[in-house]
Amino acid sequence: MGTTALRGLQSTSRSSNPCWPGWQSPSSALLTPGTLQTKRIFHTTQPSFAPVPPLPEYGGKVRLGVIPEEFFQFLYPKTGVTGPYVLGTELILYFLSKEIYVITPETLSGLAVLLLMVYGIKKYGAACADFIDKLNEQNIAQLEEVKQASIKQIKKAIDTEKAQQALVHKCHYIFYVQRNNIAMALEVTYWERLHSVYKEGKNSLDYHISVQNMLQRKEQEHMINWGEERVVQSISAQQEKETSAKCITDLKMLAKKAQAQTVV
Repeated sequence: MGTTALRGLQSTSRSSNPCWPGWQSPSSALLTPGTLQTKRIFHTTQPSFAPVPPLPEYGGKVRLGVIPEEFFQFLYPKTGVTGPYVLGTELILYFLSKEIYVITPETLSGLAVLLLMVYGIKKYGAACADFIDKLNEQNIAQLEEVKQASIKQIKKAIDTEKAQQALVHKCHYIFYVQRNNIAMALEVTYWERLHSVYKEGKNSLDYHISVQNMLQRKEQEHMINWGEERVVQSISAQQEKETSAKCITDLKMLAKKAQAQTVV
């Protein structure tokens, strides 16, 4: 299995190495005589305006710190459990044997830095992750508050807009009430003016009646006074003396009757 993988890598490296005899550029297939491709359309479908799915909060499972678990699951049906590890080891040995990668002092420095990074991650990674998670939670809480405030404001604006739209739909009721109010006001004004005309007419008639009553009263008083004056003028001095004497006699007789009744 390992020899087959090495042969496949060698054939791949030969076909991809520009210094190898017989190598052909991939673009030469496109730039053939009489054919020139000036434009390539990579997106042939319509753009999608659907919401982008959120990024996962946590990364996928990895092995050896950097190799995804999906790589091992992909090779498991073909190579088994040890296949990916053997493939990785053979790749490293191939790069070193073919001097594709040459070990230099920088390699040792890189290994030292890598070991320090691994030690730092193992030693302080959990504490740093907790600290960063707290900061992230605080930021998320602040953003959530801003989001909820925006949602409340937008809901309030929506409710206000709905209320305004409801008022607009009920405007015909307002116009109907205003028309009725105007008609009632006109009717009230009509009856007020009619009452004022009636009152003025009644006052005029009362005035004429009062004038007639006053004239009749003055005429009666004048007739009475005139009759008294005529009667007084018709009485002579002799008649006054006789009348006075008759009155005195009557008074004396009444006094005697009153005394007699008192004694009895």
